[in-house]
Amino acid sequence: MFTRRSRWWMINLPLAVVLLGLPVATFFYAGYLIAPEREPRRADVCVILAGKFTRAMYAADLYHRGLIPRIWLTRPEREEGLVQLDVLGVSFPRQEEVSREVLLKKGVPADRIEFIGEALINTIAEARLVAKKLDDKPQYQSVLVVTSRFHVRRAEAIFRHTLASSGIDVVVVGTPYDRFIADRWWTDRESARQVLLEAAKLVLFWMQLEY
Repeated sequence: MFTRRSRWWMINLPLAVVLLGLPVATFFYAGYLIAPEREPRRADVCVILAGKFTRAMYAADLYHRGLIPRIWLTRPEREEGLVQLDVLGVSFPRQEEVSREVLLKKGVPADRIEFIGEALINTIAEARLVAKKLDDKPQYQSVLVVTSRFHVRRAEAIFRHTLASSGIDVVVVGTPYDRFIADRWWTDRESARQVLLEAAKLVLFWMQLEY
């Protein structure tokens, strides 16, 4: 015969297990949550987001696979420390210039590469710029965005939100040339840093959508 206490446990124990297990599961799978695997597909234009040159390496591969006929390279805001070098006259290549050189070295023709924007401060600014560029090119109906693996989830959310009313097909892929560790991310300092930063930035982006 069940007592009132035993019935309480029978009803509430499954809920308690779920509530306790959810944070644990989220912790262990956080690397996969921010870095979903997306298969690239053919698009009218490719956008390489500002960041690591490994993104350009992957974009070159996609070009040679015949998936992208043209590549846009965004110009990010120059880092403060590098601006100081500019003032001193110390030569240090711009991020987008390095990415362009990577594309050229990997056999992408120069006339297939185009710089877009100026002093872009974040992914939202990049997405808005791309949306404006696509408005001026109605012949482009799809875009393939290349970024780092740890950045895929947030970049995907931002671009799809920004281009939601345009009808443009958006696919965001992460470069395989990164050393980001999705499983056991907490054992690698750089991977752990990226998981924590991206998770916080993604939450902030979703919160802003509510206002």
